[in-house]
Amino acid sequence: MSLTIASLFQITYSGLYARERELEVISHNIANLQTAGYKRSQAITEDEVLPGAERALERWLPGGTYLAATRRLFQQGTIETTGQTWDLALDGPGFFQIQQPDGTIAYTRSGSFRTDQTGRLVTADGMWVLPPIVIPADTREVYVDRNGAVLAQVNGQVQQIGVLELARFANPEGLLMVGANRYIPTAASGPAQVARAGSPGYAEIVARALERSNVDLSAEMTALVSVQRAYSLALRMLQMTDHMHKLALELRV
Repeated sequence: MSLTIASLFQITYSGLYARERELEVISHNIANLQTAGYKRSQAITEDEVLPGAERALERWLPGGTYLAATRRLFQQGTIETTGQTWDLALDGPGFFQIQQPDGTIAYTRSGSFRTDQTGRLVTADGMWVLPPIVIPADTREVYVDRNGAVLAQVNGQVQQIGVLELARFANPEGLLMVGANRYIPTAASGPAQVARAGSPGYAEIVARALERSNVDLSAEMTALVSVQRAYSLALRMLQMTDHMHKLALELRV
């Protein structure tokens, strides 16, 4: 079996498409460098084999490259003190629980919270944090300890007004991102397992701080240059294949 002009076009087009998808993933990572709690993605490409070809010895022929999957990497990001009362960082595994407008629960590592007009703890875009935490109107000061206890000073007395619980998943890489740094569970991730923050196997809360993204800019830039070179090579191969195709047509005349 030998390569034909058609198979060369197939190999080239698949390579260009795969590299474009890789560039999109890297660009998205870089764009979210400053997004609190963002977890970087990694494009996984694999080689295809031409129909009828075998992956054995000298008979193996490549069929191009394709994007097999996009993998979300949940390594811990650095924790940065902000001094803001409702900035909460997670130090360890787990996710905050968020109630979406349709009533379903989503999960996030972004702890940039605030209180709404009723005193309830919400995300930056107004979604409720679960379990509900409501700050009394006459509260002078609040603090969240590493085990999720929300303490408020009310009428000169310190009282516990709630406890933050976190969710874990057997396979967090199976979570589906639904936008705005939120995830929902899938069959691959398994169901949420909920426990109080600071429980064994669950993150502790770091108050007045945010977990930064786990994007390494230097690593992303290195990958960007590598993928751009691969894209340029694939483009040159397309031009050469097109030239060979024109020569073949001229020889037939």
